[in-house]
Amino acid sequence: MNLFGKRRPSQPSSQPSGGASTKDAIARLREAEDQLTKREEHLMRKSDHELSEAKRYTQEKNKRAALTALKRKKLIDAQVEKVSASKMTLEQQRMALEQVNISKVTFDAIDAGKRELERLNKEMGVERVEETMDELEEQIELQNETADALARPLNAFGVGEDEDELQRELEELEQATLDEHVLKIDATAEVDSAAAVNAPAAPSSAVPAAQKALPAMPAAPTTKVVETEEERELRMLEESMAM
Repeated sequence: MNLFGKRRPSQPSSQPSGGASTKDAIARLREAEDQLTKREEHLMRKSDHELSEAKRYTQEKNKRAALTALKRKKLIDAQVEKVSASKMTLEQQRMALEQVNISKVTFDAIDAGKRELERLNKEMGVERVEETMDELEEQIELQNETADALARPLNAFGVGEDEDELQRELEELEQATLDEHVLKIDATAEVDSAAAVNAPAAPSSAVPAAQKALPAMPAAPTTKVVETEEERELRMLEESMAM
């Protein structure tokens, strides 16, 4: 129980987050280093000045003043050493914080990647991946079966695939073609024979003398039946079957 009035509400912490506080600390350390560097340079200039004064007093044969200048220079050099040591401490601390900050950034990136990897693995799962691969293989196999079915020839008009029957029909057709060709040859020979018998002989006395002096014309060639391409192929087929 509060005897002195109401409790004051707690004030929210004004401290910055970890990343911001680290950067602020590094910035403050660097600022302190700069100040110590300026202090060190100032003291070194004072030390050089006291050394110059000691040399001048020595030349003037003022031993007491020269010793006093050397004492001041020694005190200033001691301050310079302390400032240099402090600056070195600040520099080491700043470098350590920078390294820790870099390590923190690296760790945060690795941790974020690890969490994302866990989420993706949990979302996919080994069983789900295996199930998906099995379904994919089934679909590919179904597609192959469909392609094979579409590539199979159709018997749309009821024509069978009896090779023996087709071969027999081909032989009959070849024989009929051969018989027809033989009949054409016989008919042509008979016509040529009849024309040769019925042709009248020309009288030798009726031939004028001028015509007798002309050179004899070559005899007309005998009738030769021109063989067509189909007939030549049929003849070659018969010869190959007879061998």
